[in-house]
Amino acid sequence: MIMKSYFYVFVLLITSSFSLYAQNQMEELMKEGIAYHDEGKYDKAIEAYKKMLDLDPRSTTGHYEIAMSYMYNGNYDLAIKHSQIAIDQGGRLLVPAVVVKASSLSNLNRVDEAIALLEDAVENLNADVMVYYNLAIAYWKQNKIDQAEMALIEGIHDNPMHASSHYMLAIIQADKGKRTEAMLSGYFFLLLETHTTRTVKMEQLVKNLYTTGVTETEGSTKKKKSVNMTLDRERMASPFATVEMGLSLMAAHAFSEKNTKKGDAFYSNTTRFMGLVSEVKRPEEQVEDDIAMNFYVPFFGELYERNYTDVFCNYISQMKPGGNRRWIDKNIDKVRIFEQWVVDKSRALIGIELD
Repeated sequence: MIMKSYFYVFVLLITSSFSLYAQNQMEELMKEGIAYHDEGKYDKAIEAYKKMLDLDPRSTTGHYEIAMSYMYNGNYDLAIKHSQIAIDQGGRLLVPAVVVKASSLSNLNRVDEAIALLEDAVENLNADVMVYYNLAIAYWKQNKIDQAEMALIEGIHDNPMHASSHYMLAIIQADKGKRTEAMLSGYFFLLLETHTTRTVKMEQLVKNLYTTGVTETEGSTKKKKSVNMTLDRERMASPFATVEMGLSLMAAHAFSEKNTKKGDAFYSNTTRFMGLVSEVKRPEEQVEDDIAMNFYVPFFGELYERNYTDVFCNYISQMKPGGNRRWIDKNIDKVRIFEQWVVDKSRALIGIELD
């Protein structure tokens, strides 16, 4: 009887040791796969995840991670297959797996299926910013611009620090002729993403929006030029009428001012724009989906009132050639205070409880 008990203990120890070894192997392979994925080496990441699934064919994490790498590698069919397994198994990776599957479907031009999947996630799951962002992309592909705009706004309410949502929202609003709103979204994006190709594109978009409706034409002589200013009647009836007028006057002045220092224009225009925004009167009754009035206007209004425009302008220009990285380094304490204020203010406006 005693020998039998020892035998059971021995078997239990062997089993436990094997399980611990397998678990350690799984963790190491996952770390390896994630490292390869982050480096853009998706084939090697997939190899690591395959080894994970050899050890545990039911690993939800393994199926989700390999689905991600297959998606980034352009193998959308396998991404759909593995993300569906993760979806079926549920748990904490359910919503991320839905996003991977929907994105893969969309990339295969199966946009209707992607939309149905994401709309179901919004209706029945705890949808996050990535669900709304991918839903916006799918709507945009079908030219459902208003739905795309609303999905982005919902996503920002989930996570106001998601740069891509502000970026896409600015593009959509600019296309819809909502100049001030597009500039507000664009400036917030520049605050979150300071050193990518998208940063350069967004800065150029904002600069172009400053001169919307203002043109310069040759006069009767080459030396004489005239500045023409066209105001959109619909925009002048909006809550941003004073901002729109101010922007057009700024652009007209810049065209007519021969001695404008081009290097300082974006900085000075930004400061003036923030001043105009700070004077916008918010309606007494808030409209829930009015992201401009509920989020951007109070954010940039307070930024101006706190005299943060100096640090803001330097912050969004820090990585440009000839930019202000040196200023950032010299004023690092001020910058850190500003960064914390940005996070706290953004979360407070959205209604996320502060830690």
